[in-house]
Formats: sequence, structure tokens, C-alpha cells
Amino acid sequence: MRHSPVLGNSTLLRRTSALAAAAVATLVLAGCGSDETPVAEDPAAETTTAVPTTSAPVEPTDPAPTQTSAPADTPAPDPDALITLDTPADGATVSGSFDASGTANSPEANVPWTILDGSGQKVLHGHFTAEGWMDKLYPYAGSVDVSTLAPGSYTFEVRVDDPSGGEGKPPQKVTRSITVQ
Repeated sequence: MRHSPVLGNSTLLRRTSALAAAAVATLVLAGCGSDETPVAEDPAAETTTAVPTTSAPVEPTDPAPTQTSAPADTPAPDPDALITLDTPADGATVSGSFDASGTANSPEANVPWTILDGSGQKVLHGHFTAEGWMDKLYPYAGSVDVSTLAPGSYTFEVRVDDPSGGEGKPPQKVTRSITVQ
């Protein structure tokens, strides 16, 4: 194609750009309502938008767990609970030592425990260490030595403290009645 001496390079460039834009617009409009992707006759005039794709394999998910109904006298778990206590069961009879376990989201993974006598006085205390903290409930477990306690009824308590001075969630605790033989 010869350039006309009357038209300058900038005028020619504007006309070429306008023609390219019109061609793209025509192709886009022609493709509306069609399942086919339009193809420009001049690939240099075609504008494309990159669509991110992933070629990473999709990992299969575990099948949904089977729901089992809790006994009628068991309260539903609190979705905002920061601590649970799975063992010992409420009313358990223990001697020597017993195992305790549950889940917690406790500052620095520290899960304090206390044993209270019938009058509410602290008679033993200690802590467990959970497997993590901050983003979810993590398992904790340990053994509690009650060999120094006199036989009788006690309350075993695990808790999540609030070291923020009231700025965080309030302290939470879970208790179980135990009988020491």
C-alpha cells in the first residue's frame, strides 16, 4: 500500500486504529447470542483478555461425615465455644490418675485445669498444651494425678483464659463432676 503524500503518518495511524477498533466491535457484536468465539480476520487487530486457568489437580474431598444424633439429654455444642472436654465423662469415678482430653483454642496453646473440692476451693491445678492455637480448636490431652486427694466428690474444670484484660472473648470453661476413690 502506498502512502498518499497528502495524508501524514499520524492521520494514517488514526485511520488504521479506527478501522481496527471498528472491526473488533463488529466481531464482538456478531458473536452475541452465539456459542462460537469470533475470530478476527486480522489477528493483529484482535484484542484478547487473559482468563486465568489452573492446571493443578483437584484433590478429592472426603465424603461427608455421617450425622449421628446425640442423646436427648446432651446439649448441642456451642459453635462459639473455645474449649471442649471429651474425657472424663461427667460423674466419672477415678483413682490414682485419670486421662483428660478435648479441644481448645487457648492463648499460646495453654489449657489450664483445676480440681475444686465440694466447697469450691482449688485443691489441684495444672495445664495441658494443645497442638496449636489461634485459628481453630486444637486437640489437647494429658493425665491428671489425683493420688494426693482424699476420696470424695470434686469438680474438674478446664478453661480458656482471656489474657487481654477483657478486650477479647470472655474466659470460657467446661466442668465435670468426678468422684475420687
